[in-house]
Amino acid sequence: MSSPATATMNPEARPQVAAAAPGPVKPSPRTEVIGPQQLRKYEVVWAKLATSAAVQNVFYEPWMLLPAVDHLSDGTNLQFLLVFGPAAPDGTEDLWGFFPLNIQTKTLRLPVRTLAFWQHRYCFLSVPLIHEGHVWPVLEAFWRWFERNPFQCRILDTNYLLAQGSFHFAWADFIIGRACLALNEYPRAALDPAASGQDYIANQFSKKHQYEFRRWERRLSESGPLVYEQVETEADAATFVDEFLTVEAGGWKGGSGGGAFATNTKDADYLRTITREGFARKSVMLLSLRLGGKAIALKHNLLTADGCFTFKIAFDESYSKYSPGVLLELENIRRVHDGNRIKWLDSCAVARHSLMNRVWGERRMIRRTLFSDTSWIGDLWIASIPLIRWVSKRIKPGQTASYLQISTKQTKSGDS
Repeated sequence: MSSPATATMNPEARPQVAAAAPGPVKPSPRTEVIGPQQLRKYEVVWAKLATSAAVQNVFYEPWMLLPAVDHLSDGTNLQFLLVFGPAAPDGTEDLWGFFPLNIQTKTLRLPVRTLAFWQHRYCFLSVPLIHEGHVWPVLEAFWRWFERNPFQCRILDTNYLLAQGSFHFAWADFIIGRACLALNEYPRAALDPAASGQDYIANQFSKKHQYEFRRWERRLSESGPLVYEQVETEADAATFVDEFLTVEAGGWKGGSGGGAFATNTKDADYLRTITREGFARKSVMLLSLRLGGKAIALKHNLLTADGCFTFKIAFDESYSKYSPGVLLELENIRRVHDGNRIKWLDSCAVARHSLMNRVWGERRMIRRTLFSDTSWIGDLWIASIPLIRWVSKRIKPGQTASYLQISTKQTKSGDS
C-alpha cells in the first residue's frame, strides 16, 4: 500500500483541482539605455538606489562613476542600462537597477563583439547596482534585454563580479543552461570586523610578529614624533591628495609602467575629484603615518553605507625596512574594528597579494566569466575561446599573468 507521500508522486493519483481564476498580471520592469551625457539627469534616483543595493559597490555610485566617465573613459564606448520598477499612480518610477556597460569590439584580443560591465583601471568590483528588494525581476529584465540587445553583442563579460552571497545565488539561478566560460577566479583578501582591533591583530599574528611591529615603531620614533592621523577637514583632504601623489610617484609606481596617479594628468585629476566629492559626503577615510610631520605612508579608503573598500596605499620607500605601509594597515584595522560604522572591508587587492593576504584573515570570491546571449554565434565563440587561448599559450607562454599561473612548484626534473 502506498504511503500518502508516494501517492502524490503518481500523476494519476492527484486530486482534480479547479483552475484558479487568473489574477492581475504584475507589470514588468521597464528598461532604458542612456549615454554618458544623460547620466546626471538620473543622479538623484541613482544615488538613492546605491544606498539600498543588494551589493554595495562604491565604484558605481554617482560620486565615483561620474568622475571616471569624465577622466578615464577616453576611447570607451559606454552605455548605461537603467531598470525601472512599475510606475506609481502619479507616474513616477523607482530606479531598481543600474548597469554600466562597455561595448567592446574585441575580447581577449579576439574579434568578438562583447558587452562588458564597465571596469576602468581604478574599478575593483563590477557588480551592478540592484535594489535589494527586487533582485530577481531586475536580473530577469537584464537577461531578456541582453538576449536582444541593440548593440549586436553576443557575449557578456562580467569582469570582477562577486561570486558569493545572496546576489550570487540569484545570479547563478539565471545562468543555468547558458554557455559560459570562467576566465579566472580568486579569493580576495577581506575583513569582517568582530572583536577589538588589538584582539584581531593578536589572533592574526604570532607574538614574534607583534614584537616586530612594535620594534619598527620604536625605531622610527627615534627620528622624531611618530603619529597616526586621520583627515578631518576639507583643506587637509586636498593636502592629503598632494602628498599621496608625491609619495606614490617617488616609489616604484612612479617608474615606467608603475601606474602612479601622478604620471597621468587625467588620473591625478580623477583622484582629486573623488577625494573632494567623497570627503564632502563622508564617503572617504584618509589615514596617514607621519614622522616629524612628514607623511611616510598614506591610505585612501572608500566608504559605502556600512562597508569599506581599501582603495590605495602609498609609502615612502626610503623607510621600507620599517614597513610603514604595514604599520598603517594595522592602524587601519584598529580604527575599523573599534568604530561602529564599518561592517566589512574589501581589500581591492590582486590575487595572492603578499601584504593583504597576510594581514587580512577573510576572503571575498571574485570571478570573471563570459556568457553567451544564447545565439548560435555566441555559443560558438564560448566553445572556441578555450582552444584559441590554449594555442596562444603554446605559441607565447609568457602572456599569462604570473598570479594566474599554476602555483605548485615543479621539480627540477620536470615532473608534472
